Amino acid sequence: MKTFLSILIAGGIGFAAAYALVSNRNDAALQNERVRLEALWQVEKQNLESDLALAKNRKTKTEQITTQVAVATRRSAKEILDNLLKLQPSGASRISTIRKIVHELEDLAELKNEAVPDIRGFLVKNSDLEYSIERGERDGGDRRGWTPFWQRSAPPTEFTLPPSLRIGLFDVLKDIGGEEAETLMGEVLSSSGRAVEVAYLARALEELAPGKYRDPAISAAKDLLRNPIAINSPNRLDEQAEGYLYGVLEMYNDASFIEDAKRMLVNSEGRLNRNAQNYLAKVQGENMVGTYYDLYKNDTMTNTFDKMSVANRILDYVGPNAQANNFLNEVVANTNIDSQMRSFAVMRLAGGFGGSESPTEPNVIAARMKILENMKVTSTDGQIIKTATFTLQNLQNLKDGKPIESPFGRGRDRGGRGSPPSPGTN
Repeated sequence: MKTFLSILIAGGIGFAAAYALVSNRNDAALQNERVRLEALWQVEKQNLESDLALAKNRKTKTEQITTQVAVATRRSAKEILDNLLKLQPSGASRISTIRKIVHELEDLAELKNEAVPDIRGFLVKNSDLEYSIERGERDGGDRRGWTPFWQRSAPPTEFTLPPSLRIGLFDVLKDIGGEEAETLMGEVLSSSGRAVEVAYLARALEELAPGKYRDPAISAAKDLLRNPIAINSPNRLDEQAEGYLYGVLEMYNDASFIEDAKRMLVNSEGRLNRNAQNYLAKVQGENMVGTYYDLYKNDTMTNTFDKMSVANRILDYVGPNAQANNFLNEVVANTNIDSQMRSFAVMRLAGGFGGSESPTEPNVIAARMKILENMKVTSTDGQIIKTATFTLQNLQNLKDGKPIESPFGRGRDRGGRGSPPSPGTN
């Protein structure tokens, strides 16, 4: 179009120059020449305009044909889903197959709401295709990369390759967004019997519509915790099912499952249920001390390591918590407990070894110093008195902003490995 406009303008300028030349002559011959030039210009102008119209028409037809070809080659959601069902990453072709799966899911997301009905049709069948991944394998590293061993309660909501086709379709629905996609995700959240799907959908919907799906998410998590559904051929994600479900309750800071979790704290083998413990610790805070104390006294917990772990959790609250303080005094006074273990219980008050944290709040440090001062006066055990004196000095160091001294002496591991000598000796 720019070429024709240039010709049109150039023709007009040429005629104007000829007209100016002729207008300066008065004889009849030149006047006739002017008339002839005008006639010629009108004919040329009409020809140029005709050519321009034809060019425009050809461009419009080309655009129409291009659009028709694009529409004709675009696949339907059903075609894409059918192709996805044929793709299983394994063996030597694993990497190339992964690329194809990712491409198909992206094409499905580009269809927007047009894809939702077909995705719904697939999801209601409750069929799936697992995309397994070997232990220790890692993704190439783009922003949607994932690790197969998710942290408890935190399955990601974006993937390079999802762990299953269904979760991949949830990811597509999240990308599509809007009322239709969101409604479908909410329906599956309430009906799915697989913990990892409930956890994924709860987080994804919380990102799309904060707070809107809180109640159905909590309800689904509690129902599956109380009545777990057996999964045929469970994988590692299913083995972490309980952790994901407790994670949903923790995400919403929901305390409605406290009594159930307490009943689940010790399993049939006498072992501590860490998922239930972590949930209770988060929602109960310091109130968990009473639960820990009852658990420590409970004969149903038969594992010695678990019992020590619960005792340490109680000791973490020594200072401001009266029940934790009483527990410390019970441990120190109990001569049936190994003397080294009793010394450890005292040394934990300043932290810095065995995974114990040093206190940072001035009121906690002051309360613990007061307990140790009293222990030095009331105890008749020389080892306990020596340990209390050493720990008291470390608390004073913390109060003064100084580093604490290792309870294991020079050259020994502050991490708690090996048996320490008497506190403070070299």
